[in-house]
Amino acid sequence: MKILMVDDDSDDRLLALVAFKELNMAHSIDFVLDGEELMEYLHSRIETNGELPDLVLLDLNMSKKDGRVALKEIKTDPKLKHLEIIIFSTSTSEKDKKYSLELGAKRYIVKPHEYNKLLEVFTSICEELVEKPGWRYSTRHLDSTIRRQA
Repeated sequence: MKILMVDDDSDDRLLALVAFKELNMAHSIDFVLDGEELMEYLHSRIETNGELPDLVLLDLNMSKKDGRVALKEIKTDPKLKHLEIIIFSTSTSEKDKKYSLELGAKRYIVKPHEYNKLLEVFTSICEELVEKPGWRYSTRHLDSTIRRQA
């Protein structure tokens, strides 16, 4: 599973890395700091025929280009609009949630404050992807428990 996390908070990036490593459910996690870097990353992957991520975890409140702007750009780009985007933000605003889902985000998740809740959220996200029809994941990267479920 290839995950791209877009977040300008170094603590959140570190916690995500530790959590995904503990869960052993992702074989590739890349990080970019804002919407500007996100768009550069995605366009460079397209130009070099690189593989796009299976999932983008997108924070909303970032410097340079925030997640709202980046989400709109992705969902209006014919080469990117198919990407699975989950908003992963501290924002509890109903306006942000409604806007993000209307633009095409798959889910809107408010970042949990407890590590165990973070593990539950990431497990749920990964299990949902594994069960998705046509998903292009190689099971050699999964532990034996998850392999039986895939």
